[in-house]
Amino acid sequence: MTEKDVKEVMDAEEETIETFEFTDEEGQDHCFVVESKFKVGKEEYVALLEVDPAIFEEEEEECGCGHEHEHVHAETCGCGHDHAEEDEDEEPNIILAKVVTDENGETDLQELTDEEFEKAVKVYESLEA
Repeated sequence: MTEKDVKEVMDAEEETIETFEFTDEEGQDHCFVVESKFKVGKEEYVALLEVDPAIFEEEEEECGCGHEHEHVHAETCGCGHDHAEEDEDEEPNIILAKVVTDENGETDLQELTDEEFEKAVKVYESLEA
């Protein structure tokens, strides 16, 4: 699922999209949407797709080509710069995480152990097939 796919889902459905924001060790912010939820045994897991947070904005933006237009748009905005090709060339960044509920009933995501990761990848890949 690409950022373009996420935007199409957002446009087609008026439901809430679950998002998570993380800051890496270098201080760079990353935005993820829940691409899918699945179970491995009794444990719940999520596949998170990294997206540009700008896809949630409706305002006009500069893309660097010198023309203002909506950030998420058709293949070409009229400036001759092919924006869709840029997005499609990049391999999507997908992270698998375990959903945990603490003693206060709050839901959080947890990094997987190597063993959990191997099991989660097998289940996730079977969903994609």
